[in-house]
Amino acid sequence: MKKVLGLCVAGIIATTLVGAETVLSPDGQVAVTVSTEGGLKWQVQRKGAEVILPSALGLQFKGKKPFGEFEVSKRTERAIDEAWTNRLYKKEVVLDYANEVTLELKEKDAPNRRLDLVVRAYDGAVAFRYGIPAQPGFELFTVVNELTTWRFAEDPLAWLTVYNGFKTSQEEAFLHRSIRSVGKDQLIGMPAVVELRNQKVALCEADLTDWSGLFFKAPPAQPADSTVMEAALTPIPDNDMGCVIARAPHLSPWRVAILGDTDLELLANNDVILNLNPPPEGGAEAFDWVKPGATSWDWWTDSNNSLSTELTLKLIDFAAEMGWPYHTIDGGWYGYARRPNHGPGIEIFPRKDFDLDRILKHAKEKGVGIWVWCYWSALEENGVEKVFSDFERRGIKGVKIDFMDRQDQWMVRWYEKVVRCAAKHRLMINFHGAFKPTGMNRTWPNQITREGIRGNEMNKFSRNVTPVHCATLPFTRFLLGPADFTPGSFGNRHAAEFVTQGGRGHRYGDENDRRKIWAEEIGTRAHALALCVAFDSPLTTLCDWPERYRSGKGLEALRALPTVWKNTLPLAGKIGRYYSVVRETYDGRLYLATFGVKGASFELPLYFLPEGTEWDATFYTDGPNVANDATDLSVTTQTVTRDSNVKVTVAPEGGALVIFANSRKR
Repeated sequence: MKKVLGLCVAGIIATTLVGAETVLSPDGQVAVTVSTEGGLKWQVQRKGAEVILPSALGLQFKGKKPFGEFEVSKRTERAIDEAWTNRLYKKEVVLDYANEVTLELKEKDAPNRRLDLVVRAYDGAVAFRYGIPAQPGFELFTVVNELTTWRFAEDPLAWLTVYNGFKTSQEEAFLHRSIRSVGKDQLIGMPAVVELRNQKVALCEADLTDWSGLFFKAPPAQPADSTVMEAALTPIPDNDMGCVIARAPHLSPWRVAILGDTDLELLANNDVILNLNPPPEGGAEAFDWVKPGATSWDWWTDSNNSLSTELTLKLIDFAAEMGWPYHTIDGGWYGYARRPNHGPGIEIFPRKDFDLDRILKHAKEKGVGIWVWCYWSALEENGVEKVFSDFERRGIKGVKIDFMDRQDQWMVRWYEKVVRCAAKHRLMINFHGAFKPTGMNRTWPNQITREGIRGNEMNKFSRNVTPVHCATLPFTRFLLGPADFTPGSFGNRHAAEFVTQGGRGHRYGDENDRRKIWAEEIGTRAHALALCVAFDSPLTTLCDWPERYRSGKGLEALRALPTVWKNTLPLAGKIGRYYSVVRETYDGRLYLATFGVKGASFELPLYFLPEGTEWDATFYTDGPNVANDATDLSVTTQTVTRDSNVKVTVAPEGGALVIFANSRKR
């Protein structure tokens, strides 16, 4: 094996670092090289081409001088070849196939401190993490800076989210821009999707546990022939101690680069995020009580001030009617009746005029589970264990926790405390106001989804949730994991005529405002239906109101909506332009979703259908009058086989959803 690896290395390495250790992917196409001479560096090559040029590595510790030059004292190799099942994902079987090398590094000169580097090479990704071994002087240490850099040839364009500070809900849009255009005081979120010559690379992190969350930044001075991104660890708030306080031995999160020739290939390679996280304690069977599904919701069209017992009962009835297993009660069920969700210090008990016991009894009779919303600091002040114990006693199924807006080490630890306590009480968690996913949902499957996305809720306030934005998300935010985008509005408008809910007179926060000025979204009805299938979230929050759903065409597409998939096959896509995907359900149906920015008509080959079968296909497509009315939808059915070619027309800002059911042998 070593001889074969040596031959592969000779063929792939175009620029060899001095004093180098190389890790190859199983197919020999990806190489990660680590050098110790002249400072610790790393580089990545794929198919013989540079992806990441030689870039710095290292950590800076408070009260300790910088590391000197290292030498490799030991190299340990491990081949990873595993398959595991995940019933809460976009596919049932996940392959974990990589080569891993642990480099034990030691300073050449006194005090001969040690640092480990664990490197993995997948066929479609690379990852590394730092290890701080137990050694004198590191019984308790503080990391004040991470010295990792990512250097790219020339000045590539990238799809980036940019923030003006560390406190953020991570809900900005991904914009196509130069890395060099980012201000020196700004932060770049994850993933950063960088476009190289004939290749793509998405930079992110995985297994963020007891560490500080990572941003990127662009240094004010760039090399003449290349572009650098630097690590920016989130500091501990209101504390000049640093970013990470821990005891050795300790591991950092993984620094990950997802690789591909195309945008679509990035999607094929993003299993790495889950694979870099440990499996759940007690195995997957310990979380067999976690149930995916769709949920109705009370907040999007009105506001917290409209919340009442009778309204909630009505929404539970609608969820039962639609075959959705959940209803989510948002802010307003506890605390004050007016503006109840904007501040800590509120006891988490139902308002006197909100009959939670009656609601839970009715929901149980209807077979609908209840989720409740909580402000994170109110949850902490009331005691997580105490509140969750009460929720379990009441029969609540999940908790939507909001407004953390941080990813410092304390908050990262708090997330784990919450999901661990929730698992004890058989509660599912949906983090809002949250940092990006890093694969926690593998270790803690009860953390079923989270926000950290510019989702549909922003249509209440802004015009920025556009079809272009939606077409970036499969190749950016959804690379990292599920997101609670809250799709499915039947208030569909073209961008040219879209006005926010507030712009049409809805006064959010006015407890006396009972006018039905409902929120709307940009895009056609078919576009909205397609997003409900194309976007990953085992808990899918469907945003709209029963009255508007019942009066609109296409509601049958959302009945008993599946939210997890046995298989997923991306068909076509271009970031910021369009996306098409086929998904297989566990009960044998197939869903095809496509959406985009510009209109198109195309012949759709059905090669993904099994041979020797015919299917009843229901097509939800943009209607003939959709140019004038974005709600116009055509619903047609036909019998199809693998050999069928069907014509699909997608309008500008439009989409299509096709459901293949009732499979039978020909």
